Amino acid sequence: MEGPKGGSCRAWLATARGPLRLLLCVAALAPTVLAANQIKGLDDAIMFRLNWAGGDSGLLDSPDYEKLVMMSSMNERYECLVPIKYGDNNDKQEFYKGPSPLALLMPLFKQQSCNLRLDRYWTYELCHGRYIKQYREEREGKLTRLLEFTLGTLTEESLASLSEQAKTSSHEIPVSANIPTTKIEGLDTPYFMVNYTRGSICDVTGQPRTSHVLFVCYEEGQHDIYSIKEIYSCEYEIVILSPILCQHPLYRSRELPQTYLHCIPMEGSPKRPRNLLQIEAESLKLRSSEAILAGDTSSGSVKLKVLDDEKEDTTTTTSSSSSSTSERRPRVPLFSPQPAIDQKLVEDFLNGDYCLHGGSRWWKYEFCHGRKVEQYHEEQDGTRTSILLGYFNMENHKKWITQNPEKSYKPGKRQVSHFYSGGTTCDVTGAPRQVEVKLKCKESNSPSSMAVYLQEPRTCEYVLVVETSIVCPLLQHADHLGWFSAALPPDAAQITKESSSSSSGSVKHDSHKGTVELAPIDEDEEEDDDYDDE
Repeated sequence: MEGPKGGSCRAWLATARGPLRLLLCVAALAPTVLAANQIKGLDDAIMFRLNWAGGDSGLLDSPDYEKLVMMSSMNERYECLVPIKYGDNNDKQEFYKGPSPLALLMPLFKQQSCNLRLDRYWTYELCHGRYIKQYREEREGKLTRLLEFTLGTLTEESLASLSEQAKTSSHEIPVSANIPTTKIEGLDTPYFMVNYTRGSICDVTGQPRTSHVLFVCYEEGQHDIYSIKEIYSCEYEIVILSPILCQHPLYRSRELPQTYLHCIPMEGSPKRPRNLLQIEAESLKLRSSEAILAGDTSSGSVKLKVLDDEKEDTTTTTSSSSSSTSERRPRVPLFSPQPAIDQKLVEDFLNGDYCLHGGSRWWKYEFCHGRKVEQYHEEQDGTRTSILLGYFNMENHKKWITQNPEKSYKPGKRQVSHFYSGGTTCDVTGAPRQVEVKLKCKESNSPSSMAVYLQEPRTCEYVLVVETSIVCPLLQHADHLGWFSAALPPDAAQITKESSSSSSGSVKHDSHKGTVELAPIDEDEEEDDDYDDE
């Protein structure tokens, strides 16, 4: 609780809110004497700022406050004034007539874009409007097995039902309507929930897995996964950061109302309690290794000094009964950065040992960095039809960069492009398939979140886009070929051109562009993406 003249309880009592902060902040200093009729119900959503006012403030005669007398163990007495009315909204009732949150999200569901979240043990894949999966690779000797569970699906029938609801749910609603909220970074954040059902059968409950996807407004979000937690056995809660939802006023981050609480010294007490000054000084030492407290706290005020010489062990004592120090705090972001992703996972990804899986409908794909991009389909009996879209060969990549100099990496670009060639021969063009892999730097509050999608702008020529914040720090180590110095390509000779057990039928499925697209394709947009100035 920070007052405009430097009073601060937040440094040592960060968990309390509302008038409770005032009571605890001062009462925690010593046994307290209370003299007040009552205080209105505590509202945890309202922020209070504590002002240690002087004795000549003129507030004692105001009829707008309840009075609360408090005394510390050092016999310091204060009369604290709590506003009788606070947090009241006197604005006229406003109504929202725009599209419902479901109508705003429907284009995302129909687009069928996918987002990944990498954890130490599992990879989570959310394809909006289709399914949620978790998977990992298990290795037994030279054999690799993909362990996969579906956490929930959104069937075509459910999607059609949601689409009908979206058409009829846009109606006039009051802006003050109650919207369900969830705690994010300690704040009540409104959300819109979509349920994904009929997942894989749970071994514990014997029932299909279910996921509750909570969309929250975040202007800088990319519909990426902020958090995943298992609230009950095989029942999951997934928070998605959505910029689309910010178009709806009921789901925007609200400006928290705040008011002032005033404490006035009585009977010669210092302007602020001495124990509070000591607590603030200790807190300041913990927050900063350079700032120290220099002064005599008996006067009720101190002066802060920063030591330029780290070896200096003496301080200059100064005090002033009339001066006060204002402490400016940076604004805490709604979604503070989460811990960085596991470095071992990054190394495995760069070395091609950790592969990404994606795709929907008939064809899926596997991307192993520096090794290969493969398209495959698995039958119910476990048999797998594979088509190699391209494997990485450094010499072929160098030739491709020479022929396409605009694809080379230049300092300041936010992405690199790698060329994977020599894939399975295309039955339409008669040429080997090839893939341009674009690794894009996309800042995110969730480092383990990434978006991966495959496009086919031309027959049997693909573009695989990987958007993740993992790439951002690696760009400083990229050479003009776009290769990261920390990731050396494996011996291309070890990667065989894995011809598929494809029949003409399987190739037909692959040559149809719609089966591999996870995002709208704009051929004019392809070259524009090479220079991402975001």
